[in-house]
Amino acid sequence: MNQSFKIQSTIYLYIMLILSLMELVPATYVLSAILLTLFAIVSSGTIFYVLLIYASVTKRYPFPDPYGKTTILDSLVYVLIPAHNEETVIERTARSVLNQNYKNFKLFLINDNSEDGTLKIMEKIQKLNPDRVVVINVPPEKGRKKPRALNYALEVIRKAFPEPEYVFVLDADYLLSPDTLARLVEIMDNAPNYIIGLQGNVRPRNWNKNFITKFITLERLVGFNVAIEGDMKLNDNGKCGGTVVLYRYSHLTKIGMFNKVTVTEDTELWARALISNYRFWYYHRIVGWEEAVETLGDYIKQRSRWAQGHLQVMTDFYWLVIKGCSSVTEVITRNFYLISYLVPVFWFLSVVLNGYLILTGQPVPELTRPKFFLMMSVLSFLVFWFSVAYSNWVEMKRTGFHVPWWFVILYPLYFMIFLIAGVIYTLRGFFRLLTGKLHWEKTRRFT
Repeated sequence: MNQSFKIQSTIYLYIMLILSLMELVPATYVLSAILLTLFAIVSSGTIFYVLLIYASVTKRYPFPDPYGKTTILDSLVYVLIPAHNEETVIERTARSVLNQNYKNFKLFLINDNSEDGTLKIMEKIQKLNPDRVVVINVPPEKGRKKPRALNYALEVIRKAFPEPEYVFVLDADYLLSPDTLARLVEIMDNAPNYIIGLQGNVRPRNWNKNFITKFITLERLVGFNVAIEGDMKLNDNGKCGGTVVLYRYSHLTKIGMFNKVTVTEDTELWARALISNYRFWYYHRIVGWEEAVETLGDYIKQRSRWAQGHLQVMTDFYWLVIKGCSSVTEVITRNFYLISYLVPVFWFLSVVLNGYLILTGQPVPELTRPKFFLMMSVLSFLVFWFSVAYSNWVEMKRTGFHVPWWFVILYPLYFMIFLIAGVIYTLRGFFRLLTGKLHWEKTRRFT
């Protein structure tokens, strides 16, 4: 079945079911169901962050800190960097890979139908490093999208190169420390066989550029220092972010490589890996420094694609992912992760609807408590705000890096701007699913 048609059919089926129930059930019951559903989702967010902060503080990683030692006998690693019109960033990224102190690796620069000077820069790098760098040109019918370009490169590798132990995927705008590959490989060499990949940390290198980049940095800090690290320590379950990830080559090929029709191949691969009884690990000390978007318009555009892909994965894999949980905490965390792009929308609706009922004095169904529900929404925000502050503090203690504390303290003042942006990009992604517009949008560079 066509992927777009499958997703549309599923969504329309749910919509028809909800509309049918609204016709058959009295309006007061419908209102009760809506308010209780919003309350349950908002409460799940509160529980999610409390659980994962607790795990971040009290639990340890299932592996020791890697030393990053390297020899000529180390496992063979292929570094894959897909690039479409990346002339402003690709050379710095390639240099940061070539400066690795790991010895047994080869860099594959994947030119995905670039229309600027990307290919020329790649060929220059290859000429200077003929034994270490390979340039792959993706034909138009095989690429024009990150997962398609990666799959084509893996096909070329399978036919023309020795099979590696690992492949390391890196986006074209990332910079790495010299010990990145050595430490990643050391962890994976000693990891259980059910670990398909190891996700590194992500930080914006232009974090101090403006208001937008500071906020994105806080997003990254709370996302990695609380949500991902907490889940890793609590449930032995990291995430796949699609970049700064070391994959076991054999496992990756076994589950079918990357899905070429999805717009967020990383989340989709994470779901398929779980269903196949594999897991990702995460380690916070391995950092890739990215270029964050610098305007609100680009932020909404980028997050719309992420929301669309996330909702696509939720529609396709929700019950299969939840069914594979082995504990209540895992159900809570996987559920919240799958619905995470809907949570700001539902939180906003909860505040607006309960606030309206309180202010207007409208009669409410017996099971609903608008004042209590609104208090829970406020508590949910306070817990999230604490998560932001905690993640910033953790980063400061670990690395000395942090967002200025005045920016964290003022978080409630600008939270509504990004909440409304979240509602916009989530609805934008949702309507794209409804209309079958599953297309990939390139993130604009600002370098």
